[in-house]
Parts: sequence; structure tokens; C-alpha cells
Amino acid sequence: MIVHATASVPLGILSDKWIRKKIISIGISIWSVATFCSGLANNFFQLLITRGVVGIGEASYVPAATSLIADNFPESKRGKASSIFHLGMFTGGALGMVLAGVIGTHLGWRACFFIVALPGIILAYTILKIKEDKPHEQLTSQVNAKNIFSLFKNKAYLLTLCGGIFLTFTSSAIIAWVSQFFIRYHNYSVQDASLTIGMVVLIAGPLGIYSGGYFSDYLFNKFNAPRSVVIAFAFILSSPVMYLTLVTSNETIMLISLFIATYLMTWYYGPMVALIQDIVSPFLKATAFAMYLLFVHLIGSTPAPAIIGKVSDFTDLRTSMFITVATNFFGGILFLFTTLYLRKIRAPIIPNFQETN
Repeated sequence: MIVHATASVPLGILSDKWIRKKIISIGISIWSVATFCSGLANNFFQLLITRGVVGIGEASYVPAATSLIADNFPESKRGKASSIFHLGMFTGGALGMVLAGVIGTHLGWRACFFIVALPGIILAYTILKIKEDKPHEQLTSQVNAKNIFSLFKNKAYLLTLCGGIFLTFTSSAIIAWVSQFFIRYHNYSVQDASLTIGMVVLIAGPLGIYSGGYFSDYLFNKFNAPRSVVIAFAFILSSPVMYLTLVTSNETIMLISLFIATYLMTWYYGPMVALIQDIVSPFLKATAFAMYLLFVHLIGSTPAPAIIGKVSDFTDLRTSMFITVATNFFGGILFLFTTLYLRKIRAPIIPNFQETN
């Protein structure tokens, strides 16, 4: 995550200056080869290096891809388009959780890396067939240090960063510990926990991702509502549902509440991308999203599993997981403030990027 986050910024800047499909293709090739090599690792150091290289490959992908999608869809459809894009990423991650439990149990952990690496090689080639015009020199000249640093003078962008840190802390902690929670408190085996959670996530997640994109576009087009309102609503409402998942001893209630919480907490994928693209200069779409990835991963995602584990050492896992309920709620509140701010100014505040010409 640290390598992925830090590499996202230079590769995001490059995505605003160069042909994005080439960046995506190179990135997919790098992470696919590195994933395959992860299965060949013979010690911790080798595995650490190969996983780090995977992070470099992945860092090239999302900023370039989201920027490319934004250029091919009108503002009125950005939420839904971004949500459909994230459906692939989310479904892949959920399938990985299921397949890792099954393949890892029967064939070993090395086979997991070998199998998931192969499709990437094919996709790295096919992505080059996408039509993309070369960036105009006048536009790429706007991607400079002064304009990049001016992102941090944009209050809406700063509020989005802060809210995103809380939300990614929540999701990273849950992903890391929810299987162990099932094993410790509901007597699941590793394979059963992977299959059960994976099936819930595979159904609720895509429904939530699409719903978030749909409703954010609907409210944006119908009422000129900032896309942040959808994120705020979903995370505030999901917090008590998540709490119920953690405290109930009834397995049926636990699975139903997990389904609802997952559905609501996945609303933000599409609206988040579209929100950032709505409030920053069109010259810096990839850079702004890369900066977002840097901060939410370094401050939110990366320390989350360790913090939950450390608190669990002093208390217990259920108590430490209550932290995710709090961060989830506070993240929703921050996006509520973002919504109120954007409504107050009636339009996103974008610095005057023409000054550098």
C-alpha cells in the first residue's frame, strides 16, 4: 500500500501529460508479471519486493483509467460511468477473497498468484486498442507544480481528502479482520468464512456500487446536488447497521446486517471519483485522484489493520472493530460538511489555472 500510494502521484501526473492507454497497459503488464513472480518467492524479502512491484503497476492504473473515462462521458453521467468501472475492480477483489480461500486450501498459496496473473497479460494488450487522442500541448502545460499545489487551496478537495481517509480506514480494517471475526465469534472455518463473506460481498457490493453511481447522477442532474450527499447519506446510515453486525449473536441477523452495510458502504465508489472530477480543473483529473489515493492510503488504509490488531491485543477483536463504526460515521459527517459547503458556494471553487500561461 505504501508503494502503491507514493507511486500514484508521479504516475498520475504522467497520466495528465501522456497517452493514458499506454500507461495503463504498461502498468497491467508490470503488476501481472510481479504477481506471477510472487508465487515463486522463497523467502519474505522476495515476497516483499514482488508485492511492492505490484503496487507500482497498480498505481499507474486507476488515475489514468478514471481520467480516460471522464473524457469519454459527459458530466451528467460521470457517477454511473465511474461506478460501472469500479464494478470490475470490486468484483475482482471479492472473487479474489473467495478464490483465495478455495484455491489456497486445495492447491496452496502459490497457485493463487499463478492463476490470477495470467488474465492481466491478455488485457495489457487489448487495452491498447482503445482510441485515445494525444494530449494537447496547451493542456499538458497546465500540469505544473504551481497548479498541482493549488489543489490544496481548494476547500472542497481538502474536505474530500479528509472524509476519504476515514472511509478507507474503515474499509481496509474490515477487509483485513472480518474473516477473523467470523472465525473467532461465530466458529467459521477459514474456507467457510471466505466463501460466506465473499458471497455476501459479491451480491451486495455490485448492487451498492451501481446504486451509488445512479443516485449521485440523478440527484446531480435533477436537483444540482453535490455528489458528496450520496456518500454522506450512505455512510451515516450504514454505521448503526455495521454496529449490529458486530454485536449480534444471531447468525441470520449478522449476515443480513452485513449485506445491508456492504450495500450502503459501496455506494461511494463512483460518486467519489466523479466528485473529485467535479471540483478540480479538467487538466488535473488524474493528478487530483492520484493525490487522493496517496493520502487516503498512507493515512487511512495502511495503518488501519495494524491499529485494529493492536487494540485487539489489549481488549478483544469485537471491541477494536467498534473503531470502524466510529470512523465510518465520522467520514459520513465530513462528507455532509462537504455537501453543505458546496451548496453554500453553489459551484465548485477551482483556482485560476490560467495564471501560469
